[in-house]
Amino acid sequence: MSDFVAIEIKKQSKFWTFIAKAFLLIVIVSFSGALAAFGAQLVVFSQDSLSAKITKEKEFGPREKVAIVFSKKVDPSSIESGFSISPGAKLKFVWAQDNQELDLKPESYFNPGEKYNIKIKTKEGIFENKENEINLSFQIEDYPKVLKAEPGKENTSISVSSDFKVFFDKPTSDFDINFVIDPFDSFNFEANDEKTEFRIYSKDKLRYETEYKMRITAKVAGEGNSDSLKDIFSGSFQTEKKPYVAPVRSNSAVIPEDQVVDQSAKISSGKYIDINLSKQHLSTFENSQRLGTYRISTGKKGMATPTGNFKIMAKRGRAWSNKYKLFMPYFMQFTGAGHGIHELPEWPGGYKEGAAHLGIPVSHGCVRLGVGPAATVYSWSDIGTPVVIHY
Repeated sequence: MSDFVAIEIKKQSKFWTFIAKAFLLIVIVSFSGALAAFGAQLVVFSQDSLSAKITKEKEFGPREKVAIVFSKKVDPSSIESGFSISPGAKLKFVWAQDNQELDLKPESYFNPGEKYNIKIKTKEGIFENKENEINLSFQIEDYPKVLKAEPGKENTSISVSSDFKVFFDKPTSDFDINFVIDPFDSFNFEANDEKTEFRIYSKDKLRYETEYKMRITAKVAGEGNSDSLKDIFSGSFQTEKKPYVAPVRSNSAVIPEDQVVDQSAKISSGKYIDINLSKQHLSTFENSQRLGTYRISTGKKGMATPTGNFKIMAKRGRAWSNKYKLFMPYFMQFTGAGHGIHELPEWPGGYKEGAAHLGIPVSHGCVRLGVGPAATVYSWSDIGTPVVIHY
């Protein structure tokens, strides 16, 4: 074999050795990559699954956001695509903390008193062939409850000067509280800072003998005409009866023109005195013209002033009653038994009967006139002037 042939065979042998080594290297590299990928997959499978928690354990307000914190950063789209909530709610997703926190904001409000359940389904692993499910729940605070109302329902006769107080079981800031009162007069409303106590009071006094019905409603704050409106209290309160107030009697012994009953004369000619026992009025007439009408006090029960037609029998400027030990100024006697018309009596010590008794039958049978009218009637009348006494 020539040297040339030997050299050529040697060259070909080196070439195929190089090809063989290169192929082996490719096989080793490919196997190493697959092994690395498989190892990575094993690492992923060995890690803890994604978890999450809600940051607040207490109840949430109807318009409050609910924050979910994940155990690691996540892909928002993968979370949102696998997210569901029951009962349904329209939510806004707001991501924070570099996609490790998800804030759930209600577009309107969460239903008061409702418990919401959240389910988040995710796929994990390098080939996303591992399914994971996260289950969470949160509670929305319920409507406020009325603990006590004052005055209570058992109060059947409250003062017209009363006000109403309502006490709630918790702050009501998350709700619009409305008080409906019928009949609705002019009321003012006050509340403490926590809005747990409310005071409702009338600008004037309440009406006497009136049943006031109170209804309290609540709705989620700021919701306008909302479906969240709910009745949370109803009650009724009865005000007191109007107390009897005795008519105020004028200290004036003269009867006002619009209160005179006996306008017409019973005797058409001359002078006469008309006494109305039921009204406690004394009128003087002359030739059918009424000259004046005065408040009097006649005989009390058991000592009534007699009725009928009489005449002035005698006149004494300051008569003395030996029986009752008192003076009777401007005395005009009209019966043989001693009945007379006179001014409010006086006692020897200087005390004089008060004008407050005028208009009330309290005498011993005589007809008492006030200071002023007694002197007027005394000076006007004559012996023989008729006196007509009636009811």
